[in-house]
Amino acid sequence: MKKSRVEAFTDAIVAIILTIMVLEIKVPEGTSEISALLEKAPYFIAFIISFIFICAAWYHHHYLLAKTKWFSRRAFWANNFWLLTMALIPLSTAWVSAFPLERAPEYFYFLVYILWAATYYLLNWVLYIDNRKFDGAEALSFNTAHRKIHQFIDIFLLIVGIVGIYFLPVMGLIVATLQVITWIISAQADSDKIEIEE
Repeated sequence: MKKSRVEAFTDAIVAIILTIMVLEIKVPEGTSEISALLEKAPYFIAFIISFIFICAAWYHHHYLLAKTKWFSRRAFWANNFWLLTMALIPLSTAWVSAFPLERAPEYFYFLVYILWAATYYLLNWVLYIDNRKFDGAEALSFNTAHRKIHQFIDIFLLIVGIVGIYFLPVMGLIVATLQVITWIISAQADSDKIEIEE
């Protein structure tokens, strides 16, 4: 399968997901007081976290595909499962923003992140297995110190989130924010030089 088709398809789905999230923003009902805008603060906070998360996800996905020579049928389906989990983000964002101090929406929001991360790692693994005979496939490997540290942090924050939400539900958004920060920081050193290399 041509990588360019997968990239175009993925970009279109990600753009639609972001558009749905933007359309969920409701206009404040009041006209004269700033409090009308502040009432929407939970959605803005959840929206910003989710928006940055999707941007970081797209950036890492772009890196994976740039380092991929062959995109197999199983990689296509792994990519679709990854997109499916991302498509749940507008729903989880809307629910958690409506009830930020309740366990069920926070757990659902966090579960969506966990599913997204699992499908991302699955896609990464499939791409590595399919491409390990090609030059540059080591960039997709999980066996680098950089990747192992990031996976350890991911698992640690995952446990903190699952336990923390039970005692303080807003921990779902807090831990998701920390996860997003780690994904931004953990970008590969050569990720901003991909176009130069190609």
